[in-house]
Amino acid sequence: MNARDEIIDWLRDAYAMERGLEMVLKKASGRSNYPHIVRFATEKHLEETRQHADMVEALLKSLGSNTSTVKTSASVVTNALAGLGTMVMHDELLKDLLVSYAAEHFEIAAYRAITTAAEIAGLPNVVDVCHKILLNEEQMAATIGQVLPQVVQGYLGEQPTARAA
Repeated sequence: MNARDEIIDWLRDAYAMERGLEMVLKKASGRSNYPHIVRFATEKHLEETRQHADMVEALLKSLGSNTSTVKTSASVVTNALAGLGTMVMHDELLKDLLVSYAAEHFEIAAYRAITTAAEIAGLPNVVDVCHKILLNEEQMAATIGQVLPQVVQGYLGEQPTARAA
């Protein structure tokens, strides 16, 4: 496989990832027990995620390719199963935030890799689109990262204090 073919394959993965995360974000945006800032950011990021999928699909078409139904279906099923796994846990909110935080960082890493490959392959349009997507992913990860300590403290019913070991 040459670099262009690899980029197309990775863009198909990215498309599947975005479509799979839509379901997770839909669930999260409807949660009344999420901190307001996370619920607002999640609603915004759901729309961004839909746009990301559309942007990646347009990139694939511009490269003479299309999305992968198999990869997209597998991603949707995987994310649905992950959501079912946290539903039965007493700390569902915390687990959902951890999964979301990890997913954002995975997306960041994936788009950085695609950006680097596109720079090497001389595909400036792919670089530009990935940079735009990266900004949204980094913002969402930062929002979750800022709120996570508060959610842990709230879950434990504690205020932040220094504890003796």
